Amino acid sequence: MQAGQRNDALANLADLLRTLRDQHRTNNSRLEARTGFKRQQISRAVNGQEIPSADLADALDTALAAGGAIRRLRDEAVREKRARDLGLDPSRQEEPVDANRRQAFELAAASLVAAQMYREWTSSAPDVLTLDEIDDAINAHTVAFTVEPHQRLAPKVWKTWKSAHHHLMNGSGRARPQTRLTVAAGYASYMLSRLSFNLGDTLASRRFIRLAEDHASQTDDVVLTASVGEMVTTLAFYGRRYQEAAVSARKTAVVADNPYTRARIASYEARALGALGDAEGTRAALNRMRTSVTDLPLQPGISPFGPAAAEMMYAGVLTRIGGGVEAEPIARAALAAYEGGQAGGFEDYGHALLAVAASLTAREQPEIDEAATMAGKVVDMLDTRPTASVSDRVAEIAIAFTGHPTVEPVRDFWDRWQARPRLELTTGQA
Repeated sequence: MQAGQRNDALANLADLLRTLRDQHRTNNSRLEARTGFKRQQISRAVNGQEIPSADLADALDTALAAGGAIRRLRDEAVREKRARDLGLDPSRQEEPVDANRRQAFELAAASLVAAQMYREWTSSAPDVLTLDEIDDAINAHTVAFTVEPHQRLAPKVWKTWKSAHHHLMNGSGRARPQTRLTVAAGYASYMLSRLSFNLGDTLASRRFIRLAEDHASQTDDVVLTASVGEMVTTLAFYGRRYQEAAVSARKTAVVADNPYTRARIASYEARALGALGDAEGTRAALNRMRTSVTDLPLQPGISPFGPAAAEMMYAGVLTRIGGGVEAEPIARAALAAYEGGQAGGFEDYGHALLAVAASLTAREQPEIDEAATMAGKVVDMLDTRPTASVSDRVAEIAIAFTGHPTVEPVRDFWDRWQARPRLELTTGQA
């Protein structure tokens, strides 16, 4: 081609090559490796300095997934060059037509970019089956959460967490799959926060719950938001930051109110207020809890909170404000429901046993024998299904046993309690 000779088709070809090269996030050196042609040849074509050979055009068309557009423009550039070499009009009769053809090409080039973007977009987004499998895994973990030992469940949830976050981080940005992935990633993060806490690592728990909180903020899933609030108030409560725990529970009740979580969130506010010694506020929160109890089906997030769980919590919280005698029949009724199969979940069952034990110690004339026997049953359970909240409550109740070293059930309790590996609640700031 003569230096400075006009060739509109070649200019359009150069534009297309640069656009597709950028779209594929590649460069001339990488195209050299993929096509087998020298980088200098590719560079001259990309810069519009010379018409590429037919073989190079075909190789670039394949490497850049151009669907034949590169070869067609190359052939058009050859025809235009020949026409101009002969002094002929290269079928571009007048400038308006030439402008229209350029515009038509630009649309064609743009459509190639759009097609490539669509392919990358749809290939990077998880298919419906993958989304279904992640959702199924979350549901399976939810079912297992209250029955399977948490040290055995944690690796399974971690696998789901990694899958959800891998697809989320590498996703296409398409609204529907991204929303499903965000919700799934949020629940997986919540579960790992709760598992970490129950296995004694509150530092890890706090990190996971902050991630879950971020996911929840990007969705309108109120159960996920409430579940995050539940863990935030739990971490504050067992970190002995009772005022913070109460405020967090109250805030959660406002921003994420829904029938499934309402009663448990109210119970956690009552628990924190009880630890603060606010008897009036405690009873008000307990009454809100009782009036909010439902038997809704199991959902991801917070564990179900039916009548037995509510009565167990009611009794346990009453003991924190000195209501042991009042709490005892309520605690025994709740325990009977768990032992009779009307309610389930090993963590809540442990708290039901401890509610009875606490009711027997939180009174003027404590019944230490039976309280220690109940606490001993919980120690047996903790050997195979350790949970930090239950361990912490055992330690609180055991303070009442310190003045009774000769009582047989107390000696038995201490022997078993001191012999088992105890969880350490790490409360460092993340």
